[in-house]
Amino acid sequence: MEPELPKHIALIAIVLWSVLVSDGASQTATASTADEIDHDIWSVFVATVAVDDIVGMGRAYFPDAVLVSPKGTRPIKETLDGWGRDMVAARARGDKATVEFRFSRRQDDSTTAFEAGIFKYTVIARSGASTSKFYPFEELLLKTDGKWRVLMERQFDVVTQEAWDKLAK
Repeated sequence: MEPELPKHIALIAIVLWSVLVSDGASQTATASTADEIDHDIWSVFVATVAVDDIVGMGRAYFPDAVLVSPKGTRPIKETLDGWGRDMVAARARGDKATVEFRFSRRQDDSTTAFEAGIFKYTVIARSGASTSKFYPFEELLLKTDGKWRVLMERQFDVVTQEAWDKLAK
């Protein structure tokens, strides 16, 4: 008897397979699906970063979601715990943060999506000085029970503002 894959690994494999074997029919997101994803994912990230709400941010992810970064692969729970500690420390210093997203690729069907682009993460210090960093990303999303959620997030090394500026708003 062959061992079973853990459920989250099987879901990632299915989504990756569906993205890779796509016949090109959905190379861009449909307007209605993109609006749903913007509502369920991207606007949630923008709002929760602005108010340091790591719990609210966590609701946009599946419990078994995975973050892939240049530092390795981690369960989203561990990642959110670290980001939450960072939010608490920033708040104690009087810092605030914002996040914005621009996309280089958005493709979907009615229940799966792959989105890629760059996010701009800006920290505004108590003094008013701001520092922005630009991170390329890829997201695998699934729609279950009428709601989009992140299954896998991949972040890449920081890029320049020039790369950000090349992506349409």
